[in-house]
Amino acid sequence: MASARWVLVYLRHWASKWRCQKKPWFGVTGDGSIQMNIQELSTALQYELPVLVVNLNNRYLGMVKQWQDMIYSGRHSQSYMQSLPDFVRLAEAYGHVGIQISHPHELESKLSEALEQVCNNRLVFVDVTVDGSEHVYPMQIRGGGMDEMWLSKTERT
Repeated sequence: MASARWVLVYLRHWASKWRCQKKPWFGVTGDGSIQMNIQELSTALQYELPVLVVNLNNRYLGMVKQWQDMIYSGRHSQSYMQSLPDFVRLAEAYGHVGIQISHPHELESKLSEALEQVCNNRLVFVDVTVDGSEHVYPMQIRGGGMDEMWLSKTERT
């Protein structure tokens, strides 16, 4: 997982640089982050890069919302994304394979399908619906050192 907007850029760079190894590349991103460089799907098609993109779609700017939940008592501002595209159809519009995972029981079979497609030199975009109330841990505490983190909603180092 890279910082916001960089997953597709890194994948494009490294997959094209190490293309001769014929190994698929994968990256994990979020629904807010991917929109910052969604145009890289065009570049990936142009260079036929075998890339697996896993998009964790919680319909929020997840880290912004998490901070707002934890630090500002759930007072949300500008973190809910009501107008997201259908990422599967968007990936398909770029000429790639799009796969939707809506339920946890689909993960294993659909990720296997995605890996099979990537091994056929295709970019595969997997949009995984996740619960918008879930948080990501560990999370560094604002103004704290690298050894000061939230390990869960209630536990800190």
